[in-house]
Amino acid sequence: MKKYIFIILLFANTIYSQKGLIQYGYIEALGMGDAKGPDSNAYMVFNKEQSYYVTAKDSLENDVKKNEQKTYEKEEGGGSIYNGLKVSEKGDQVAYHIKKNTMWSNILYGEQIYVKEVAPEQNWKIEKETKKIGSFLCKKATTTFRGRNYTAWFTTQIPLPFGPWKLKGLPGLILEAYDTNKNAYWYFKSVEYPSKTKETVKYMSLPKKLKWLTYSEFKKVQKSEIDRAEDKNKVMSKQFPGVTLDSPKLNQMFLECE
Repeated sequence: MKKYIFIILLFANTIYSQKGLIQYGYIEALGMGDAKGPDSNAYMVFNKEQSYYVTAKDSLENDVKKNEQKTYEKEEGGGSIYNGLKVSEKGDQVAYHIKKNTMWSNILYGEQIYVKEVAPEQNWKIEKETKKIGSFLCKKATTTFRGRNYTAWFTTQIPLPFGPWKLKGLPGLILEAYDTNKNAYWYFKSVEYPSKTKETVKYMSLPKKLKWLTYSEFKKVQKSEIDRAEDKNKVMSKQFPGVTLDSPKLNQMFLECE
């Protein structure tokens, strides 16, 4: 009897600790839309209780792509020039733990900014529409989250509530997601579940001399960046009196823009 109990517990532990690995492409086109922006690699490793997502990581991109200059034009005129990809040693990261109901994240904006918060709620509306992504049948869901309206395509074939970046809470893994105008667009590349990847589902480490910000403190950082951009515009306006400069907008600077 003890032998059978041991086998059952071992099987349950194996199932519980199974890891998955999903590879995404991520296009950030803040202020441009239509997914016209730098195309970065991203991945998320997950198990039944937590997930770890990363993009804009130096080691995920080759040197040519990191330094490649590209121009994106809008149909109505205007556009943006990107001098290579935004990358850092650790990348932009999000770690989420279900039972702890906690989310840790960091982004590079001039310097690395680290945020720890209660996992934000997302009130999803599951639609009737479905589509196939790879070999997976996916359902459509929509929500409003921190200043943007998102559409996600998720599969119940992998019934875990994770997704790219901070998107989560659906009854299946999110394979594709984007906001209304595709200022942010995550698209599916591949998934392994279970996976033998050596990548670990982990918490984020905080460098010495830095501290975790609350989300409220992060919003103050955003405000200070807006003020700094406005000051730069004032200086430029004095130097070039005939040039009209647009006022800086939060939704063109940050993904979270409420």
